[in-house]
Amino acid sequence: MLWFVLRKLAVTIATVVLTAVLTYALLSAAPGAVPEANGMLGWLGHALVGDFGRAANGGSVGGLIATRLAVTVPLAVLALLLATIIGGGIGYLAALRPGSIGDKALSALAEIGIASPNFWLGMMLALLLATTLHWLPPGGFVPWQDNAGAALISLLLPALALALPAAGALALRSRDVLADVRESGFVRGMQARGLTAGEAMLRHGLPYAALRIAAGLGAQAMAIIAGSVIVETVFYLPGLGRLILDALAAHDLAVVRAGLVVLVLLIAGAAFLSTLGASLADPRSRVERPL
Repeated sequence: MLWFVLRKLAVTIATVVLTAVLTYALLSAAPGAVPEANGMLGWLGHALVGDFGRAANGGSVGGLIATRLAVTVPLAVLALLLATIIGGGIGYLAALRPGSIGDKALSALAEIGIASPNFWLGMMLALLLATTLHWLPPGGFVPWQDNAGAALISLLLPALALALPAAGALALRSRDVLADVRESGFVRGMQARGLTAGEAMLRHGLPYAALRIAAGLGAQAMAIIAGSVIVETVFYLPGLGRLILDALAAHDLAVVRAGLVVLVLLIAGAAFLSTLGASLADPRSRVERPL
């Protein structure tokens, strides 16, 4: 197991470094780019300790990114939490009676969620929950230091827009895993002892299946982080994704370069954790398969 973890960690680090090199090379070739005084290796060395240089306005790029991560990371965590609750709930209900009308309807609903673009969901949710019902703010962000509760409320709509497609994928995964567990001899034995199907699943089947379901969270975390780039712009959130797009518009290549590398670092980290989760759920996944 240790060798497997070290190997996957090395792949993750190599991916991030290679991405940083390619990003630096491509942006250095852009019109109007100002080369770094110490070159690519110097920039990489400083980036390893969080020093990404100076933005066009003279401010610290690292400090700017840290400020924006205080929005993007809570947004991603909240979206993943909502996706887990919604997707797990739908999957559990669908798995209670596989093949029933309820199962087919819930599975169809999950597939619709998967197929719905985040930005479209964001606009529809804003129209319904903010403009029509006035339950949530339509956009903007209240700084954490001003009002933590209001800041969390500011993230609910965009988090829901990010969560629903991920919830659809988790619902289908949960449904398949729980349906398999429901048909297992272990759960059937609990039913033979007098428990209903729902009680047997809730008390015994669900904990057994939880690790297998959780192994799919990493892939959805990757999708959520990538989708935040657009969703932050839709809801005017001062996160990392919006920072990158604003820096592109302003031709602030130092910020673009650092922002892209940090974004890839977040996605690669989620992929690494996903791989570890899958290996814990199914040790057979640690075996390298020939091409």
